[in-house]
This record gives sequence, structure tokens and C-alpha cells, in this order.
Amino acid sequence: MPKPIVFRTTHHIRFSDLDPYNHVSTARYATYFVDHRMQGLREQIGWDVEALMKAPFMVFVRRLEIDFVRPARVDQEITITSFVREFHGPDATIECTMSDSAGKDVARCLMVVAHIDRQTNRTSDWPPDRAALFYEKDAT
Repeated sequence: MPKPIVFRTTHHIRFSDLDPYNHVSTARYATYFVDHRMQGLREQIGWDVEALMKAPFMVFVRRLEIDFVRPARVDQEITITSFVREFHGPDATIECTMSDSAGKDVARCLMVVAHIDRQTNRTSDWPPDRAALFYEKDAT
């Protein structure tokens, strides 16, 4: 089985990310995970916003399931890693982990991203050549 490419980004928690209890607000976690994937698409796959707007397909986050492990706080540096666990029809299932500077998990996320045909505006199966971009090339 091919090895998935791991996206890795680093973020700094800002004051505006906090709720009244001095924790990162719930909605910001979702924003961090989605922004992380978009940054990874740009850096690892070459799909920046301009390229995605011209592509014959669209991607849409269909579902996010976030497990909150421990609070993230202001001025904390966090690292998010993620990889595509599997493709099933139009869905890519992505595992994400947010960790603090000591490597302890802060949150985990399961993200399902749908592949959408731009002409029909309907989901379509991930083409094998497009799905292959998310795995390391075979050395043989």
C-alpha cells in the first residue's frame, strides 16, 4: 500500500482566537484544520486557490468531527499534521492531529472532503490519477 503524504503546518494562537474562558473557541479549531489542509494542498500538491478555480472539479468539506483533547491557549505554538487515510467514491477521509510544542495532542479531527464535478455540480468519484497525488511515489 502506498505511503500517504503528510501535510505539516505550524500556527501561533492569537488573542482573537480566544473565547471568554481564555481557550481557543470551538469554531477556530475547524478554521485551523481547514486552513491547514488548504495550505498543504498549495505547498505539497500545487493546488492554490487560483489553480482550484480553474480546475474541472471542486472540493468541499462535507464533514468535520473534532475531538478536543486539551485546551489551546494564547501565544501557544501548535503543529497540525494530516494525511488522506482513504478514498471511497467521492469522499476522501483525512486524519488530522493538532499538537502543542511538546508533541502532546491538543485536538484530533476526522475530515471528509467531497470531490465535485464542476460541470454538473454533483459529487463524482476521485479519479485515480488525482487521488495518487496524495501518496508518495513508488520507488520501484
